[in-house]
Amino acid sequence: MISLEKIESVSLLSIWMLEPRLPELLLELGRRGYATARVWPKSLGGYDIRFIEPNVAAIKGSTYILYNPYRRTLIIKGSNIDEMLSIFNEVEEILRNIGSDPNKGVLFYELQAKIKANGEKWFLKKIIKVDNALGLRFLAIPTSFVSVKGDPNSTKWFHMNIKPVWTSWSDKKVYYEIVLIYRDSRNKLLNMLKNLNKILKNIFENIDKALNIS
Repeated sequence: MISLEKIESVSLLSIWMLEPRLPELLLELGRRGYATARVWPKSLGGYDIRFIEPNVAAIKGSTYILYNPYRRTLIIKGSNIDEMLSIFNEVEEILRNIGSDPNKGVLFYELQAKIKANGEKWFLKKIIKVDNALGLRFLAIPTSFVSVKGDPNSTKWFHMNIKPVWTSWSDKKVYYEIVLIYRDSRNKLLNMLKNLNKILKNIFENIDKALNIS
């Protein structure tokens, strides 16, 4: 059985049809105490923005607000989930008040998470016997799980990749790196984020039962 050890990073993405009003958002975040990118009005209209770091538009606590102008993607990234949720709600409230209503402008939301876990060796109990010149037998190690009816090109998709840290494979406690991508409605993603530990624990338990994993 795999146990979660640490949530290393979580990103909540909103992909927009049209570019959200980023300059006005940053000006308001600055008034609320965020560290923000520099914003200069242009003489002929519009704004110039100088990001804090590449794509980093604002920072509060341990949470970053990023923006990718080429993909019109606004990202809330951090590891403190309560702080992230508070900032996400604050950003969407500001956007609604400045004429970029997420309910109208967001094409879809996506949750990305990178997680550390540990446990016993995780493999299918049935050993694979192969006639080959090497004289080896194989273990099948499940690494990817996807939603049955999902489509990676759609706005509804679940993909979880579990990779052993191979330097720990011969130890009693094996470490794992987990990468999760989940697209669905805003409310479902926020529920996933609020209950991430509980939901992942339930997923691992059900995988163990279904696949007869060691």
